[in-house]
This record gives sequence, C-alpha cells and structure tokens, in this order.
Amino acid sequence: MVGIQKDAFWKAGIFTLVVFVLGILLGLFLDEYRVSKVREDFSKVEIEWADAKIQSIYYQSMTPSFCEAAIKENLNFADRVYKEGLKIEQYEDSNKLAKKMTIDKQKYALLKVEFWINSIILKKKCDADYVNLVYFYLNEPDFNQKIKQDTQSIILKDLKHEYGSDLMLIPLPMDLDISMINIMKDAYNITVAPTILLDEEIKLEGVTKQEDIEKYFIKNEL
Repeated sequence: MVGIQKDAFWKAGIFTLVVFVLGILLGLFLDEYRVSKVREDFSKVEIEWADAKIQSIYYQSMTPSFCEAAIKENLNFADRVYKEGLKIEQYEDSNKLAKKMTIDKQKYALLKVEFWINSIILKKKCDADYVNLVYFYLNEPDFNQKIKQDTQSIILKDLKHEYGSDLMLIPLPMDLDISMINIMKDAYNITVAPTILLDEEIKLEGVTKQEDIEKYFIKNEL
C-alpha cells in the first residue's frame, strides 16, 4: 500500500511539473507571437514614417493651390496614426512584451512627431482650422501617475471621438529618450505628466476635464 502511495505521489509530482513547464512554454510562445505581430505592424509604421517625412518636405515648398488635397491626406494620416496608437495600447498589456517593444515604441513616437510637424506646417501655410492637441505622458509612470494618465487618456479619447478630424490628437511619451521630443519639451517647458499642449500655445498641466479643454475649442470655433 505504501509503495502504491509513493508511486501515485511521484506520478502526481511529475504530472504537475509537466503542466507547469508546458504553461511556461505556452506563455513564452504567446509572448513571442505577440512580439512577432507587433514587428509586422511596425514594419508598416516605418513605411508610414518615410512617407510622412517626404510629405513634410513637400508641404514646406508646395503652393496654396494644393492645400485642400494636402490637408485631406494629413487628416487621413492622423486617423491612421491614431488607430495604430490604440493598437499599441492593446499590445502593452504584457510587461515582458512592453520591454521588448521599447525600440519599436521609439519609432512610433518619431512617426507622431513627424505628423505633428506636418500638422503645424499645414495649419500655418493653409490656414487650416483644426486643433493640434499634443498629450505628453510617461511611458513608465509610477502608480499615482498611471491613475492620472489613465483618467486623462479616457477624456482625450472621448474628445477625439466627438471632434474627429477637427482634432489632431498626438500622444507623445516624455521618457523614451528621443532627442526631438526632448527638444519639444524644452521649447514648451513641459515638465509635468500628464500635460496637454493646444496649438503650440496653451499648456494645461495635470488632469484636465473635458469641458475645460473644450473651452479652447470654442475659442477656436471648432
């Protein structure tokens, strides 16, 4: 009887170990699959970034007669960038995955900077009436900062949903060590996360309610 019990004990132990190892291997496989999917998506983002750079060069030298087409394409570009951003948020659910994505997130952030620059150029050159809303946040916030950023993100998503192409929503991470973003931070004295910058003029620090942001939209007659 004792021998049978020992045998059953060892079998149960081996079975548990096998299940444990398989669970780890399955987790690693799913993690690598997610990374592979992200890489595939970001290869498309790199093409978008190259396209945005060429557009930026063109916008600086184009004549006003091309404004309508240029603004329309930049608005389409804004929607694509925004949708990619939502996809990134879904991929960041895994901590292991987030660590592997650092370089890819830097590439995506540069794409958003390029889009911001294009939006500034077109707004001035073509007298466009959309609002540039740049949202500065921390990629790796502490607990309290995360609560604030999550709250602000929900508010901004609601605004984007309501105003659509009249609002250029451009979220930028402050802590990914990207030179161009660091330059922008210094130029506009961005030191707090979250911070909202409206049309390169109005700075709103901390969590800002939707109605308080909309006051500036009304001012700009959106």
